[in-house]
Formats: sequence, C-alpha cells, structure tokens
Amino acid sequence: MEDKKAQEINYLIHSILFNEQRLFNEQSTNLDLTVQQARTLELIQKDPGMIQREIADALSIRDASVSSMLKNLERDGYVKRRKDRRSDRNKRIFLTDKGDEIIKELGNLFEDVEKQIVKPLENSETKDLLVLLRKIDDELSED
Repeated sequence: MEDKKAQEINYLIHSILFNEQRLFNEQSTNLDLTVQQARTLELIQKDPGMIQREIADALSIRDASVSSMLKNLERDGYVKRRKDRRSDRNKRIFLTDKGDEIIKELGNLFEDVEKQIVKPLENSETKDLLVLLRKIDDELSED
C-alpha cells in the first residue's frame, strides 16, 4: 500500500512540473525562450558572474546541456561571457541589457504561473504543503 502512495506522489510531482512548463510555454510564446533558458537567466540575474558548472549544479543538468544553452543565449544577446581573472579555464556569465529587460517580463510570468499552481489551495493548505515538501526535500538533499 505504501508503494502505491509513493508512486502516486512521484507521479503528481512530475505532473505538476510538466504542467508548470506547459503553462509557461503557453504564456511565453512572444518571448521565444524555453523554461530552462528562462530559469538560467533568473539564476544569472540573482548571482551575476556564475560559471557554467554552478549553473549545471543549480539546475541539476549536465554541463554539456548548459554549454549548448549558454551558446544559444549568448547568440541571442541575453548573456555575455567574460574570462575569469583567476582562471583561464572559466568564463564568468553575465546578463546583457537585453537579458536584464527579459528578466522583468519573466518575473511577472513566473509569478503568474506559480499563482496558478497554488490557486486551488486554501492559504492553510499551502502552508501545510510547504511544510511537507520541505520535509521531503530536506531528507533527500545532499549536504
């Protein structure tokens, strides 16, 4: 019986994430960015000068995927790479003015999508869900 509950929880988490991406894609057709590109721009905005490895770790994706994504974001004028003064191997990644502008739109878009996700919940249910999800995340997170 416990296995069925665990399977359903796993299924529902994946379904919510899938639907979050779907909602983002539906509402961002004019931005021409994927969810992952948008999240990457958000990360860089919060921590300018990140290196590729830090982005890969934060998004839990392969370095090669991040490299390809950054090339596209750089080609499209959203990010620029600068050599790290301490290491020739690393390039620090920063938003361009175009990247800063798109972040404003993304912030509102992510906020709208996130509101849609919790819309069916009462305030107390949202608080309870947060407690439970944090408990799961704390147990699974590597320290």
